[in-house]
Amino acid sequence: MASRYASGLFFEDRRRPIAQWFNPALNAALLVGIETSAEWPVQRFGLFYAPAGGGAVIKVHTNTHEWFTRTPKESPTEEEAFAAALVSAESFLHVEMDFL
Repeated sequence: MASRYASGLFFEDRRRPIAQWFNPALNAALLVGIETSAEWPVQRFGLFYAPAGGGAVIKVHTNTHEWFTRTPKESPTEEEAFAAALVSAESFLHVEMDFL
C-alpha cells in the first residue's frame, strides 16, 4: 500500500506542502500530503499513518480535501484544502490521544 502513495507523497511531488506529526515514543507519524498525480484535474490532500516498526503506510479515511486545478482561484482553493486536511489531522490526533 505504501508504494501506491509514496511516489506522490514522498519523492516526486515537491510542489505541494506536507505536514507531519511524529511521536518519538512510538516511532510513529501522521502525515498530510498530496495523494493524487500532478496531472489529475482534481488534486487531493490525504492523511497517512506511518505505524511504529516501519509497517505499511495506512491511509486515514476522512473528509475529502480537494481542489480543482482548472479553477485554482475558486473555492475550495489549494490553501483551503490544505487547511481543512490539517484540521482533520489534528482531530484524528486528539481522538487517538483520548484512547491512550
